[in-house]
Amino acid sequence: MILGIDVGATWTRVVLSKESGEFVQREKFRTTTDPVSSAIQVAKNWDFDAVGVGSIGPLDLKAGKVVGSANSPASEFSLVDPLEKLGKPYYVANDGVAAAWGEYVYRWNSVKNLVYITFSTGIGAGAIVNGQLLLGKDGNAHEIGYLVVDLSSGFQCCEGIGYWEGLASGGHMVDAFNYMTAKWGLPPKKKPAQAADVFSMAEAGDEAAIRFLNYWLDVNAAGISDICVAYDPEVIVIGGSVALNHWQFLYDGMLQRLKGHLRVREPRIEKASFGDDEVGMGAIAIVYKPPETLKDFGYPRKGPRPR
Repeated sequence: MILGIDVGATWTRVVLSKESGEFVQREKFRTTTDPVSSAIQVAKNWDFDAVGVGSIGPLDLKAGKVVGSANSPASEFSLVDPLEKLGKPYYVANDGVAAAWGEYVYRWNSVKNLVYITFSTGIGAGAIVNGQLLLGKDGNAHEIGYLVVDLSSGFQCCEGIGYWEGLASGGHMVDAFNYMTAKWGLPPKKKPAQAADVFSMAEAGDEAAIRFLNYWLDVNAAGISDICVAYDPEVIVIGGSVALNHWQFLYDGMLQRLKGHLRVREPRIEKASFGDDEVGMGAIAIVYKPPETLKDFGYPRKGPRPR
């Protein structure tokens, strides 16, 4: 039995699963300043043999901690200190990386090149190239939210201008909407309070919301085009609450726009297989079939996985 922990910017999910990916128990709670300790408390009466964690980043993967998170309640916190106290084998990875590995292990094992992208509070990814999970020197080879997709926007987020995450993620969409519509001299009929309001306003015919969402699709197409030329994937899997709640709008807009961007063979674009459980499933997969590249960062810790 494997304990899977999904540390998100807004929600932390905890699952107990068999190696097959069959969940036995699941809980979720608002992310705290020490989310792994909180997750272990939730699972204190569960019987498990090993732990997998998929967490928001950026990470210092060798140190096992989050460093400089822009969206979570604490910008820096340890992932491994609470796990050390359990005395059980554990693995840690970025949440997008975990989700990519979960898709690869449990759904797309017939391909060798896959990218998972999440559109949620932030924007993140995980990439598998020629069957190898990419991690980078610190475990951050997938922080695509900081790709610059529109420098001319002038919109600043996380001390940078034109970041994909700043212009298109759920956590920043309201600020980006207010900034861009003011720049265009196109005041909306009302001020949105959250990302979902922008979509509702567009459906109701608000001209400012319609223009912004067309711009949002342009930004996302630019970002996904960058992913295609960087990683050359066979499949791009897209998840996260913003994407899943507005899937057809995003999917149709992507297909239409990508044809004008791509200079490489177009990949398949697929909806996430496991919904809200993407990262939890990935955390289980990392324990079940550990990626070779995690060994470079000293995982598993506390000994080999029980057989």
